[in-house]
Amino acid sequence: MTASYSEQLLALARPHLAWVCEQLDLFDSLVPAGVVSFDRSEPSVTRSGITLRAHVIGTYALDGTWMWAWANESYRDDVIAVRARELRELGERAGVPELTEPMPDLNHFPDPRLAADHLLLMCMGLLDARGGVICAVNERGRLFMVVDDPAVPRAEPRPARLTTALRDGAALLPGPALEPVRGWFARHGADPVYGPGRVEGVLGGGDRVVVFLDGEVVTGVEVTGPDGGTPGCGTAGEQELEGARLSPDAPHRTFPRPLLAVAGREMAFSVLRTRAMVQYADDHLGFSGRPPVWDERAGELRFPGGGLKARRLGYCGAEEGWFRWAPGTEDIRDRFREAAGLGPGAGDLPELSGERLDLTAYGPREAVAVTLARTAATVAGHTFTSLGNHFFAVTDERLAGECLTGTGAGGLDGAATDIRNGASWLHGLVEQETRDETMRSLARSYFERTGLQVWHYGQPDFLSGVRGLYEVRVYFAPDGTITEVTPGMVMGATG
Repeated sequence: MTASYSEQLLALARPHLAWVCEQLDLFDSLVPAGVVSFDRSEPSVTRSGITLRAHVIGTYALDGTWMWAWANESYRDDVIAVRARELRELGERAGVPELTEPMPDLNHFPDPRLAADHLLLMCMGLLDARGGVICAVNERGRLFMVVDDPAVPRAEPRPARLTTALRDGAALLPGPALEPVRGWFARHGADPVYGPGRVEGVLGGGDRVVVFLDGEVVTGVEVTGPDGGTPGCGTAGEQELEGARLSPDAPHRTFPRPLLAVAGREMAFSVLRTRAMVQYADDHLGFSGRPPVWDERAGELRFPGGGLKARRLGYCGAEEGWFRWAPGTEDIRDRFREAAGLGPGAGDLPELSGERLDLTAYGPREAVAVTLARTAATVAGHTFTSLGNHFFAVTDERLAGECLTGTGAGGLDGAATDIRNGASWLHGLVEQETRDETMRSLARSYFERTGLQVWHYGQPDFLSGVRGLYEVRVYFAPDGTITEVTPGMVMGATG
């Protein structure tokens, strides 16, 4: 199977690629990266407090499959899937298999995640969209939306932007560079002149654009004014949103980076500690699957065969959207501050202040509350657990060392599960700029704390934690997202 899209899809999409890159560059400058949420009833997307009309076109899952919104029972009957249905109709008319198959498999691409990103760009072109947005959903899944709000202007030529767009548009997918270049000139109403290895056109304001080609590559771009001097488009002001709806109450706050750095080191190990606690309760306290009962007076989580000493840690009002630390947790929060390099005087951080924390200011509300509580408990040397929306730090000394040798309960399979689950909690909290650092820190810290040797021979594709002939591999996407965690034998080893 070829590592490319069908010729039918490429033939439709190639002419749009350069102007799509140009349009997306403008969109990202006007609607900066930030917390993303969407409203399926309007339909709309909100990013960095700016709300725009948008529609879901599809979702990407970790198994390498794309599902169109028109095939997804969560969206197919909603107005938010109307643009996806347009794509299916286009695919039926033009005989494009990717647009008519409910779940195209992207695993034949070298990087399935990147193939999904490219599919979004192609859909932008086919739908004449003004922007594109990717949302993190359900663990490490991703949701793709096209923005068609007239508040986003169509990109006008600017020298730096058009130069980058013409180069990137030609390089994005296999095929002659001439097609996206020709499509870019058509987008801007220019009738180009073709010569050996070059395409030249005059824009509406008289500026001249010359694009130099070599097969599938744009080798150079020149932009000059009518007299050969400075182009007029180079002195034009930057475009602006026109009547966009600002949403001050929309999710806008990101998880503080100093706290996130600590969470990256602690989350997978916290999952291990919780798993080891459950195993201890199963082995020694008659745990049968039913949740324990909190005994406030004794300060214990009561199991059929006994109790574990614990402290209240906090409470999450999930439906109302708030979190509050329990009284008497100042010492635990101070340990969190210290680990983050903030010191005891950093009480102005709302996440650690002890006041009621409004979770509606964030995108993934539950993940914020759980990450705060899990990280705080683990930094303080305790084990996190919960009963419904009530969070506890288990302080019982009998758990000390239960999970600190090797990988504790469950061996390397358990280690893979811990890392996956820890990464899942952090997935929606990590910004693009810090994702790679945070996720690699999560894997590296887990390996070091559980006695596994950290091997870097697979970098940048994967990081290994090794014991003897066996290893746990943590695979990373180019943006740092953990895409797969697998236990097995070290490469080249024989049992």
